[in-house]
Amino acid sequence: MKYMLLVHEVTRPTAEPPAELFAAIGALGAENTANGSLVEIGGLLPIEAGAVVRLAADSVTTTDGPFVETRELVGGYAVYEVPDVAAAAKKAEDFLEAHRSTWPGWEGWVEVRTVLDGRPPAGQ
Repeated sequence: MKYMLLVHEVTRPTAEPPAELFAAIGALGAENTANGSLVEIGGLLPIEAGAVVRLAADSVTTTDGPFVETRELVGGYAVYEVPDVAAAAKKAEDFLEAHRSTWPGWEGWVEVRTVLDGRPPAGQ
């Protein structure tokens, strides 16, 4: 199954992530590429560089960023091909451990979601 991991940032202690974090994430990416589980990974630009397209009250509107007041933003994502949600959650734990060990004060969480590929979920 494919799982998307969405990285939510709550606290950013410095403006730019340290080089050690990029090295740790690069090492995780290399390991997961080598074992065949990594499908795709990417960071996201700040919210100011985006837009929101919304349907409300029977009208579609587009708002350029910044467009939300939130304390938690999605900062990146990864897609893995692994046997189950427990294996995907382990990938999230490894990613958060890289943050813990290289960027003191950073806080966030990872949302693990099953990617539907046109087939009904198992057991359905």
